[in-house]
Amino acid sequence: MLEVKIPAEIRAYKGKLVLGLTVRQVVSVIGSLAVGIPLGVWGGKIMSPDVVMWAVIFSVAPIIAWGFMKWKDMRFEELVVVMFRFFFLPQRRVYEDTEVNYLSHVKMILEARDIRRQRIDSGEIDEDYEELQAEEDSYVFS
Repeated sequence: MLEVKIPAEIRAYKGKLVLGLTVRQVVSVIGSLAVGIPLGVWGGKIMSPDVVMWAVIFSVAPIIAWGFMKWKDMRFEELVVVMFRFFFLPQRRVYEDTEVNYLSHVKMILEARDIRRQRIDSGEIDEDYEELQAEEDSYVFS
């Protein structure tokens, strides 16, 4: 039987180009080879092999990360921007005055009690309803 795997999200589909790699991954491999091989060959004539090895690693790693790395649905370049903003730019801190919010919540509950008391006094609702609401209010204030 012929089976076709369909991704749940259509944007999650990635077309494969060569050897099961996407276009982005193929470009990153070619770019890393284009930077790493000449640096390794010609750098070995100028510097010691240990220094050349680290130079190749540090120059090729971002190119490979650009093609292959994805973390929390962010590609490498998006992650670099987020990390730069986090570490080097001032962060906005949202301040919420919880005391004001709590007091407005209490005021709203007290107004609702007054309205309920007026409706009971006018005969719109009966006393049993008030007892149920009192139990509910006791949970809110405890």
